[in-house]
Amino acid sequence: MSNENIKKNLLDLNFQKYLVISSTSIIITFTYLIGFGIALMTGQINFDSLKNTLLILGFSTVLFGVCSFLFLNAYINIKNILKEIQNL
Repeated sequence: MSNENIKKNLLDLNFQKYLVISSTSIIITFTYLIGFGIALMTGQINFDSLKNTLLILGFSTVLFGVCSFLFLNAYINIKNILKEIQNL
């Protein structure tokens, strides 16, 4: 195998890794939003207490922050990998 084929195969593996990371972060985000919406509609979550509200807000912020970071990082890496594959 030539070095070019090996490099392309490694780039393909990295592409797949970042694709899995981005799709997983999207799935986690939408699953949380759907669950949160259902909990709101059924009355499972009430915002009467400041403690509950801050806890929900904090957890949501952390979840969305982590998922957004992972998605954007994977998206940037995917774009870079595609450019690098085209240059081969």
